[in-house]
Amino acid sequence: MNRQYLLDSNTVSDLYNPSTLAYDPICRRLASLKSGEKVYVSILTLYELEYGFAHAPDNQKMRVRQQINQVQQDFEILPLSKEGAKLFGILKQILKETRHVSQENLKKHTIDVMMATTAVTEDCVLVSADKIYLDLQRSYGLLNVENWSIPR
Repeated sequence: MNRQYLLDSNTVSDLYNPSTLAYDPICRRLASLKSGEKVYVSILTLYELEYGFAHAPDNQKMRVRQQINQVQQDFEILPLSKEGAKLFGILKQILKETRHVSQENLKKHTIDVMMATTAVTEDCVLVSADKIYLDLQRSYGLLNVENWSIPR
């Protein structure tokens, strides 16, 4: 079976910003994918990019809009699913227990948990450098995470 990957929002941002240290390793990893392997972006990433657009200085809005349009041209966008709702609750509780975070701090990771849920329900490897996903992966074995931002 061909592997599928879901890029998290930070990975997408790095992919479209050649000045980041992660840009080259991510590009090399994308270029090395085998035929039939697919890479997706979550609708949540578009939401976050749109938030970035809304708060961008006027002199950067055009660049941000172009990035949003390019992401939509380059990748299929995965929606959230009803199946993911139940798993979301489970993963968020796991995160609370493993990281011992308050309810208030837990709210800050809602999108992260939704991203992990999407990766699991869509049978994708989640591509991220965010350590929160490694904590979730240790506690929930069906979540697979890879970090493409470091050289291989």
